[in-house]
Amino acid sequence: MSYPPNTPTERALWSAVVDGVRAAGTSDRAGFEAAVSRLRRLPRPWADQVLDHTAELLAEEIGPPGSVHWPLPVPAGAGLAPWARADPSLLAFLSRRDHGRPAATPSDPEETTRRLLLITHLALVAQVGVGAFLDVALVGAGRSSRPPSRLVPHCRLGR
Repeated sequence: MSYPPNTPTERALWSAVVDGVRAAGTSDRAGFEAAVSRLRRLPRPWADQVLDHTAELLAEEIGPPGSVHWPLPVPAGAGLAPWARADPSLLAFLSRRDHGRPAATPSDPEETTRRLLLITHLALVAQVGVGAFLDVALVGAGRSSRPPSRLVPHCRLGR
């Protein structure tokens, strides 16, 4: 069972995130920056919410909420270039909703870069692809009022 993106905007976000994670994982800076540029053109705050949901779901895959701590244990051989290494402040995105912090504004382009780097790191640590997590985040961000972790049975959250 799958819930593929069904609107052009959802497909654009899905492709940009997958391409960005793949580019960062292979140290392709131009590809990563192109993906970030595509993400910045998407509607706000919706795109930010989907990126945040995706990061939260990936963090749940690593362990229970609150158990993800810096430094993230990126697997050996991940080959991240210095520009793709994230900083500890990225984990603040995981608790953004829990603490009622406002979503990033479109006037701060670095927020999109930081979110995509966080997703990249969490996917590397969890050793999973981001596609299924994006599917769940997209469903949870606008097409359903149910909690996203119960929407896609093939995507087991938590370990």
